[in-house]
Amino acid sequence: MAVFDKSTIIGFTQNVDENVIEEDYSALLQILTNVMVDLSKKNAMINSDVEIVPINEFSTGAVTPVSSLDVFLVIKSPQIELNTISLVKNKFISFWERLKLAWKKSRIKKKRKKRKKNLDENSTLNSQIKGKYNINDLCIDLVNAISKYITPLTLVSCTNAIVSISGDDFTYPINIYPAVKKGETYSVYDKILNKFFIYDFTQRFINLQNKFKGIEDKALNLIKIYNMLYFNIYNKNAYQPFIESLVYNMPMTIFEDDDCYECFIKSINFLNNANFATFVSVLDNKKQMFKDENLYVNMYETLDFIKNIKNNM
Repeated sequence: MAVFDKSTIIGFTQNVDENVIEEDYSALLQILTNVMVDLSKKNAMINSDVEIVPINEFSTGAVTPVSSLDVFLVIKSPQIELNTISLVKNKFISFWERLKLAWKKSRIKKKRKKRKKNLDENSTLNSQIKGKYNINDLCIDLVNAISKYITPLTLVSCTNAIVSISGDDFTYPINIYPAVKKGETYSVYDKILNKFFIYDFTQRFINLQNKFKGIEDKALNLIKIYNMLYFNIYNKNAYQPFIESLVYNMPMTIFEDDDCYECFIKSINFLNNANFATFVSVLDNKKQMFKDENLYVNMYETLDFIKNIKNNM
């Protein structure tokens, strides 16, 4: 029996309640407004003004029941960015310093006291005093501050400089990415890779609008379908610009049919035989899809995704 049969595919295109989306967005904005005001009173590097920018399907309207509300929290402090950049530059030096210290300690026998590792307001005090307050410190402070505005059945945590919220207070899981705005671009720090990535979503939206002008609903339905397929195959949400890039590279003949299921069948047949070397990134259509580091995807992952869809139809 096919897992992704016709009724399932059509069901993937159903709209979610816009009131629920608005309630989650409004609640998040209110919490972050309160949080940034609180933090600005304790840290001169933090500005109390709040700007949050939806960056995934919430920005295009291709929201599904399994979506998460991913946003950029715009940081208006050049010093926080400079301190984080300094952290990036000093990574190699710090590594050798830690290595030498570990070697030294390994040769000295002494009783070690256990340390209780808690996220508290004192964890960033030294950074503030020394003027080295960076995005990692900000994320810790955000976790502590947000926890004061949510109920006990809602969880807030930080991983890889991303603050996540989930639980009874929100219908959708939330991921908050601190980002520094520069003109029309956003600079976002990746703690694991220890580097900044630059995003220009203006070009992304222009590309989508120019490609699908007059057939926006058909394009959004197809994006929803592939979002849901990805979630059901891998049990996680797809990175939205990746899905948008797949749909963006499809020929316009795929969208000629008014039946969303027929559009999907044409699209998966196209992808199954496509030359992905010719695909461009929706973030920058001058770049090949697999050469845009901001898409976080490679040829193998894409082929695996298409194969899994075909195997379950």
